[in-house]
Amino acid sequence: MRARRRTQGMGAGLLLLLGLFLGGCDPAPPEAYVLRLAEALELPSPSLPTPTTWPRPRERQALVPEEKGDLLDFLALQRCGLGAVLGARNGPLGRVMDGPERLRYELRFRAGADRCLSTLEGEGRERLEALLARKRNSWPAVLWNGTLGSAAWAELYGAHGEAWAPPPAREGAVALAALGPLRARVDALVPPAPDVSSEALAAAENPAAWHGPWEALAQHRYPGVALHQLQRLTGALEGATRLLERREGQRPLCHQGRPTPRAKRVNAVFLRYYGEGLQPAMAELERGLGPWLEATGALWAQLQGGAPLAAQPALEGFLDPRAPGPWRAYEAARDRHTARWQAVLGACQLMPGAPTP
Repeated sequence: MRARRRTQGMGAGLLLLLGLFLGGCDPAPPEAYVLRLAEALELPSPSLPTPTTWPRPRERQALVPEEKGDLLDFLALQRCGLGAVLGARNGPLGRVMDGPERLRYELRFRAGADRCLSTLEGEGRERLEALLARKRNSWPAVLWNGTLGSAAWAELYGAHGEAWAPPPAREGAVALAALGPLRARVDALVPPAPDVSSEALAAAENPAAWHGPWEALAQHRYPGVALHQLQRLTGALEGATRLLERREGQRPLCHQGRPTPRAKRVNAVFLRYYGEGLQPAMAELERGLGPWLEATGALWAQLQGGAPLAAQPALEGFLDPRAPGPWRAYEAARDRHTARWQAVLGACQLMPGAPTP
């Protein structure tokens, strides 16, 4: 008797948890929409794709040749004021510079080298000019590694979590405002000719001023969370569309053009899980991610010349809303999903505003 009561208690507990999942958690995650739609259509639930992630360091960072000089070079540059800059680069901390700090070093070296050229003659001057030419060639890669290829930038896309919690559009607006100083810094460093703005050179001499743009962004994880949730939505929309197409191909819900009991159950899933649950999240993501991606698309247009070739398709997909990537995939899945539901509901005379059959 006790075992029976215990079993009944466990069953009641499971039903309570299920009720909380379906009714208390608002909204339900995208995967629940696909699961309930599959049940209503009496079809197996399709497997959903795993969201892609921002490329790993060895994939996203460009190769920058290291310049090695001999003692004579060092002594010549020491005499014209570049010794301290070189010493910082060759010290223990200099050998592990991150991308933004390496970018700062290259700017400081360029400014000092311009001063040195007026004091050097003969072979020393020629060697320094050749070194500056090589550095100009590698400047796009250095600039990339210090901005969109940096670890600081990757952190924006690294945190997402497993909970279904699409960030509100206002968080996207705040992150976009924090992106402003970095966009201004990039504007000051492009094109890669020696004509870098005096403001950028002045910032390079002041560590606090230099790292300010990256520190402003460090407090935000909006793009990583938003793009992860967007990809979950995309997978669910694609899965729901496949279910509807499969059912219509096998046995239409309303073969006589009138709503059947099953069609009404299917419509109830659509209204509850998609209309009430997912559509508001989609609207928030579109309002927040749209402006963010327009801004990163502009940055990509400026900096893509320094990005590693093998990683460019993946990087472009995350940064440019016009490139094949999460945003384009979402738009295609959303439009195809909408068209399929319109066809199904229209055939069943269940479209909103349609007269009752």
